[in-house]
Amino acid sequence: MWRHGRVRRRAHRALAGLPGTEVAVLPDEMPYAYALPGAGARGRIVVTTALPAGLRPAEHRALFAHERAHLAARHHRFLLVVQLSAHTNPFLRPLRTAVSYTTERWADEEAARVVGDRRTVASAIGRAALVSRGTPIPTLAGFAAPGPVPRRVAALLGPAPVTRSWPSVFSAVGAAAGAAAAGAAVSAMSSANSAVTMVLILHAATPL
Repeated sequence: MWRHGRVRRRAHRALAGLPGTEVAVLPDEMPYAYALPGAGARGRIVVTTALPAGLRPAEHRALFAHERAHLAARHHRFLLVVQLSAHTNPFLRPLRTAVSYTTERWADEEAARVVGDRRTVASAIGRAALVSRGTPIPTLAGFAAPGPVPRRVAALLGPAPVTRSWPSVFSAVGAAAGAAAAGAAVSAMSSANSAVTMVLILHAATPL
């Protein structure tokens, strides 16, 4: 948790002197973007000057919708719960990758809903991944973070999930993460049981 706090404070300090707009543009030759949580309901989208050059206007909208989805759903809290749980008990370490992917897919689907074109979001993710290839990605960056980008793109090129399935599914995942964290604090055995439960939920909830 202390490391998480340090990363967020450092990210906020990097924006000192920039206009207090929702989107903060950092002069940086490395292409990346991320959602930076703030106090209460506030948060900002950080993007470097190098990233927009590789995207079309419609893909810019998809990128911003994706990062807004992270902020609106407070995905950083899901990730923090899993990180703390994994540090508490080794049984929960595999969940870090699963939950990270799940939150990215959640934001992908919300961006597709906002933009109204799943292919545009898929294209934006693919292009951002290509221009970011080989770039050291900051801890908070996620739009084209290393990982199963082809799997995310393939999911977006497929049929949309059933209406309203994403919020209910991911609310369940969030509850499972909290239960897993509580279990880890009680005993190793309860942590193991929580881990198995959460893996099954994530496997069932996350599209291929």
